[in-house]
Amino acid sequence: MAEPVWDQEVDVVVVGLGAAGSAAAVEAAGRGLEVLALDRWARGGASARSGGVVYAGGGTPQQQAAGFSDDPEQMRRYLSLEEDLPDHDGLLRRFCERSREDLAWLAELGAGVPSGFDPTKAIVPTDDGSGLYFSGNEKHYAAQTPAVPRGHRIAGRGLTGYALVDALHGAVRARGVETLDRARLVSLVSNGDGGVAGVEVLVLSGDPFARAAHAVLYRLIDGAGPLLRRVPRALTGAAERLEAARGHRRRIRARDGVILATGGFSYNRELLARHAPAYARTMPLGTAGDDGSGILAAEALGATVRLMDRCGASRFYAPPTSFAAGVLVDTAGERICDESLYAATLSARIADRGGRAWLIVDEAVRARARAEILAAPTPRGRPWGDLLRGRANHVLFPWLFGPLNLYVNRRRGRSLPELAARCGLPAGPLARTLEDYNAMARLGGADPLDKPSELVRPLEHPPYSAVRCDLGSIVFPAPCITLGGLDVDDAQRVRRADGSVIGGLYAAGRCAAGVASRSYVSGLSLADAVFSGRSAGMTVAAARGTAVRGSERHAGVGAGG
Repeated sequence: MAEPVWDQEVDVVVVGLGAAGSAAAVEAAGRGLEVLALDRWARGGASARSGGVVYAGGGTPQQQAAGFSDDPEQMRRYLSLEEDLPDHDGLLRRFCERSREDLAWLAELGAGVPSGFDPTKAIVPTDDGSGLYFSGNEKHYAAQTPAVPRGHRIAGRGLTGYALVDALHGAVRARGVETLDRARLVSLVSNGDGGVAGVEVLVLSGDPFARAAHAVLYRLIDGAGPLLRRVPRALTGAAERLEAARGHRRRIRARDGVILATGGFSYNRELLARHAPAYARTMPLGTAGDDGSGILAAEALGATVRLMDRCGASRFYAPPTSFAAGVLVDTAGERICDESLYAATLSARIADRGGRAWLIVDEAVRARARAEILAAPTPRGRPWGDLLRGRANHVLFPWLFGPLNLYVNRRRGRSLPELAARCGLPAGPLARTLEDYNAMARLGGADPLDKPSELVRPLEHPPYSAVRCDLGSIVFPAPCITLGGLDVDDAQRVRRADGSVIGGLYAAGRCAAGVASRSYVSGLSLADAVFSGRSAGMTVAAARGTAVRGSERHAGVGAGG
């Protein structure tokens, strides 16, 4: 096999510049390696569009300031329950043991966390001074391990994924990482021995018209995905034709390795339907970069995938928290789970029952929900830029979806039999479900499904309403990210089906199966991205035998660059 002709050589090529790719680039460059980072859409990926919540614990400064006691073992115990992992899982243990360090590392780069604590059940704290909150199912598992808040919101205005990525990008620049945007990965180049020698890319450089047209196509693809539940082939095809016609094909050798950090596949409906059909009609959450490109490129060289059926769909109906006092039933009229569970956990339970569900509430619950909405912070006064960019969605959504579920996305009946008929539910099973629930609530006993006692109240004030909670609902959408990806070992090296590693190939973030791939709670994906990205950068540097610290090689580099 002839040696490829290379247009450029570096130590490490990082593909994708969201949180995972940026963390990998910063870590590898800080340890003395020459790094080139590629990004097709030049927008920071799904990380920049996120709420900026990092799941962290083990005794962080924010936990201590709020009076909570936590340690790595306690954090590991909760996540082992959440992720259904055995006690001996080494990756999870290392993730928890390094949690405080990773959060401090982000703070050093300029992505700090406010010290305020928000005790309410929220998507993201609405007060910009709050940095800590209960972002998962910690209270659900309180009988097995103490409930401790671990959602850490990066400081900034509104949803702060942009602030996290800005800080990471600043560190990328400060450490001398070369970046190349509008660069699409075409393929991974084999070294002839089953490993990876580099990448082949198409680059739109020095062509202002093509770059501007590319940016417009990104926005169209990004908007069409959530609106249409799929991305029209006409748009992706147009982007590919533009790149092929106006781009320059380049081969870049990576002497020490290629790190894939290209995101998940929520914007690739074909992949979603193949691997996670229960989520195929959800609203894709992320960006146009979440098309599975890195996963597919690695599979072409023999890589295998894992947990591709796992997704995190946001079936939020709380806030208002009062809705969690209802009873969630499937199409057979049977209760599904603790109604106060985190949205992604609710979605997984609904997916297990065929993807369709109804939340049954009475008039008392509706009255409390109305009062909560009226008392909630309003979008009024928020900068228009925040509203248009989605940075105020955590404030906007309760005012949008709360009234929607109170008055539009629901069926109503003066009695349970009438409600059952209007929803197409079997009247007998639904009545028995509510009778059993009300009897338990009146006695004040423990809920067999472990719903917190303060939310367990009898539903006995007609008329009754049923809020439609189908995962594929158009009126009440369930945004969805994918969680599974390339199979990697604990050092982020990509594996084949037989367990052997593909030399020179690493993966991090949502294009790899990791800590956040079995079950999702807010902040776990970003935390996993930082953890796995840093780990990949460390592994590449260790393989090279380089131990130069960033502070020694780049004296005087300040936090955030």
